[in-house]
Amino acid sequence: MYIVMMLFALTSNFSIAATSVCIVLGVLVMLAQKICTGSLPDMDKGLVKMVGIYCVLQVLAALTSANPGETLGELWGTIYRLSPLFMGIGYLQTRRRMAWILVAFAVSVFVCDAMGAYQLVAWENYAPVGTTNDTAFYAAHLLMAIPIFYLMCRQDEGIFARRTIPAFMLVFSMVMYAVVSWGDWSWHMSWEAVLEQSSFVKIFMESGFIGLAAFVMLQGYILYRLVKLYQAEKSLSRSVNTVSYGMIGIWILAGIHLEGMTETSMLQVPIMREYWLLMGLLLAAGKLKLLEAGKVE
Repeated sequence: MYIVMMLFALTSNFSIAATSVCIVLGVLVMLAQKICTGSLPDMDKGLVKMVGIYCVLQVLAALTSANPGETLGELWGTIYRLSPLFMGIGYLQTRRRMAWILVAFAVSVFVCDAMGAYQLVAWENYAPVGTTNDTAFYAAHLLMAIPIFYLMCRQDEGIFARRTIPAFMLVFSMVMYAVVSWGDWSWHMSWEAVLEQSSFVKIFMESGFIGLAAFVMLQGYILYRLVKLYQAEKSLSRSVNTVSYGMIGIWILAGIHLEGMTETSMLQVPIMREYWLLMGLLLAAGKLKLLEAGKVE
């Protein structure tokens, strides 16, 4: 599973097909473990239960929608894209492995940013899309990448002893985000047109109040767990010179959902997959950090 997560992180910013393959491989690993050992990893029971409730509520919302068949088909896609969350919370074994997965993620972002920089020079509209097909998707990728590069700059793992590269990627990605955001917003003519693209509006229109409530409930629970993790990490010795995994997760969640008030990027295939992979890794790495310090989460 570690290799699968490495491949997922490496291709997350530029290949939907590759991440689809990684999801399938991840499911096969889980099935093989279940068949061979009769059990699965000890995952966060509260989080697993909340995801289960979310799925049940989404099914109810789909069944009561105007077009149940179509809505159920889209729902399967949403549940399927949740699976990267369980890769992290179930199979991340050490924080050093987390660090190497972040290196693979950084390579993926660099490929996307390099393409975006080329487009900025070669294109006339100053609206690069990186390796995506839309400026909003590219901006969403960068919103998740910027906190991760900050985390890499503050990590205490040996492979990050030289922080010049993650610091460069942090600045590079911030500059590209500013450029991409300007290009994206320059196309909008009114607030009404902007709000029509909101992920929250789209969920409500497709799934009704039940679907929207389920979405908010799950994201609220993730935020709750990240805040609890941040508080637990803060209680560690002040001499520990590392940034909080919980804080980074809060930044990513806040950025994606604030953007989601004007864009539907959170509901797009590559964005949702990458988001859930990072959430699972951050929650798992934070738990490992607490265990190393002798703390009980």
